[in-house]
Amino acid sequence: MHPLRNRFISRRTALRGAIGGAAVTISLPLLEAMLDRNGEAHADGTELPRRFVTWLFSNGVLLDRFEPGSVGTSWTLSEELEPLAGVKDYVNLCTGFANLGKVGDYVSGHVEGITGFTGYPYAQDGGFGYTAGGPSIDQVIADTIEVTTPTRSLQLAVSKANTFAGSGPLGSAISFRGEPGALTSLAPITSPKQVWQSLFGVFPGPDAPEDYRLERGLMLDAVRTQTNKLRDKLGAADRQRLDAHLEGVDELHTKVSALPPSCILPGEPDQENLEPVGSELITPINQIMSELVAYALRCDITRVASVTFLGLAGETPYTEIGITSSKHLLSHEAQYNAAAREHLHQSVIYEMTRFAEFCQGLRDAVDVTGANLLDSTIVYCTSDCSVGWLHSISRQPVILVGTGGGHLQYPGVHVQAIDNDPDDPNGEATPDMPTAGNLSDIALSCLLAFEPAAESFGGGGAESSTPLLDVIA
Repeated sequence: MHPLRNRFISRRTALRGAIGGAAVTISLPLLEAMLDRNGEAHADGTELPRRFVTWLFSNGVLLDRFEPGSVGTSWTLSEELEPLAGVKDYVNLCTGFANLGKVGDYVSGHVEGITGFTGYPYAQDGGFGYTAGGPSIDQVIADTIEVTTPTRSLQLAVSKANTFAGSGPLGSAISFRGEPGALTSLAPITSPKQVWQSLFGVFPGPDAPEDYRLERGLMLDAVRTQTNKLRDKLGAADRQRLDAHLEGVDELHTKVSALPPSCILPGEPDQENLEPVGSELITPINQIMSELVAYALRCDITRVASVTFLGLAGETPYTEIGITSSKHLLSHEAQYNAAAREHLHQSVIYEMTRFAEFCQGLRDAVDVTGANLLDSTIVYCTSDCSVGWLHSISRQPVILVGTGGGHLQYPGVHVQAIDNDPDDPNGEATPDMPTAGNLSDIALSCLLAFEPAAESFGGGGAESSTPLLDVIA
């Protein structure tokens, strides 16, 4: 037994203070003093947290360069998945599965991809608009978590660009809460400053002085008295964790403040960022958002998050790597244009590199149990289609990263529902690519980590009652 395990503090403990009458709250990471004597649960007997994140990239992939050639436990990363090499052991890859969210006989494009998150076919939102047909997997999981966290779930977006899907809720959200026909769309926050403020307390606004060092010092000074009292209750290791955490919060604050002024999202949370499409600061925004999510999960501020890297049919060009055409445009031109196809390939690699940075951030965040966040988290990543120029939802890929508390296979496996056609892997000659199974089986497998009694996920023709056992440990 740890010599200081009899000094328990609540896992809800936070540092609180005030600056000029404004409340300041800084949440804490998991500390040894919050655990039971065995270090296997919280001191109050509740289980250690499991976490869940959804992550969307859009406009599909090149299947011949995305799907690995081997399956099972000995699979190797493909060209477009190579950026995930640093976290490969945590990756369970699902390919070849059928998205059963088609409405009628016509695939209208991209909006069917939301079925990968909801397990329901999409719905019309009046006129030309589109919405989800049912609640998204992140919100279903959030509803199953009995513990109340300061933030029920967190919704973020990196790029703001989209196309026609913007005429309905699917143009701005991938998270939906409620019942079919009575859903609330949860629009993501695109400003790191606003996310920081929502998670950690007051934050200097656009009219604050140029030198933010005073404000940062005041924030930590405001909670210093309570910090010193808390230190008296902690062992040496916990004191080091507390100091490192406060230093990390301050460093993250500095990074957010250092962004160009045009990155600041002024006014209400639903206002747009000021960078025009084509000039978005994708890489730095993604990095800071990734750090914010890691902090929120590690400190148990929330256990559920969703990240829209690029929204449905998103029109973002990845100018940071010299590509000036939007990925949506490239995903269509690539059918006939070799140069566009290579740019599409590089765009997918760019997206997977940003996704890998997100996952690596969770891998690098170690909690008091000695486990990293990927040991307690499942990250569910998919696109809105498989092949962009076909708007195809056949073979829509899903990447699972993390084990969710040992629920998923480690090392991970590649599960392929059905082999692709090696002579026509991108459906250029025959658009009806080989596909099998039910994409919703994958989400149900994740749900079972949080609600073992769950019998189904989704509804309508895409409902699943058969979890994908191949990825479950």
